Amino acid sequence: MVRMMMMDETRILLWQGCTYRNQLPEELSSVHRVLSSLDVDFETLTEEGCCTFPLIMTGYIDQARKASRTVLEQLNDFELVVTPCPACYRAFRQLYGEKLGLQPSSKFLHLSQFLAQLQSAGRLKFSANPLSMKVIYHDPCELGRHSEVYEEPRRILSAIPGVSLVEQKYTKEEAVCCGGNALPLFTPILASKVAARKLMQEDEISPDLDAVVTCCPSCVLNLRKGLDLWIKRSDLREIKVLSLARVLEGALAR
Repeated sequence: MVRMMMMDETRILLWQGCTYRNQLPEELSSVHRVLSSLDVDFETLTEEGCCTFPLIMTGYIDQARKASRTVLEQLNDFELVVTPCPACYRAFRQLYGEKLGLQPSSKFLHLSQFLAQLQSAGRLKFSANPLSMKVIYHDPCELGRHSEVYEEPRRILSAIPGVSLVEQKYTKEEAVCCGGNALPLFTPILASKVAARKLMQEDEISPDLDAVVTCCPSCVLNLRKGLDLWIKRSDLREIKVLSLARVLEGALAR
């Protein structure tokens, strides 16, 4: 359970993450606009590097430790670091200590946890015009089974007027991996096929679904490729893959 912090008195860094910065600028812009519309006083780094998650997971521990010390010099200036990337969140909160022997002084929250805290504080004010969307939520591996963050994204989606959240067959601890993260770097075609199979065979998404919502940039990218692959081979209508922030942005009062 994440304890509520006095956010108005806390220096907050939004750590954006490489994937959002380099490949999903439209989703990252939604994160910025959501936080700004909620009157969150946050900062970003002009030269944000990599969290070193890829180095850690591929076994380059010495290189990761050296690079992570540089990252910590930036992070330690902030009391709270919020990130929309589950890999960055896990690296900072867990892997720096367990794998690298480094102890950050900052507190870390995934964006969904931070937004859930704002929701509990009554800070989410929704528009009078409901969205009218039927969605499923995809549990990212890094955020779900590795970091045990399951309820916060669902709580936010369920609170949005006009959003109907339906649960697929396999969710939370049993959620099926979409094939994202590192697999698309090595075998992109296989990664797309994994995503398509997950959605159509394991999740068995319904034809009237409007969107798949998730909280991981790697999942957004690979699920989109999987859906594109499936749509080309079927008469399925277009289904969007959106980040939680993108959906929330469309629902908040201006």
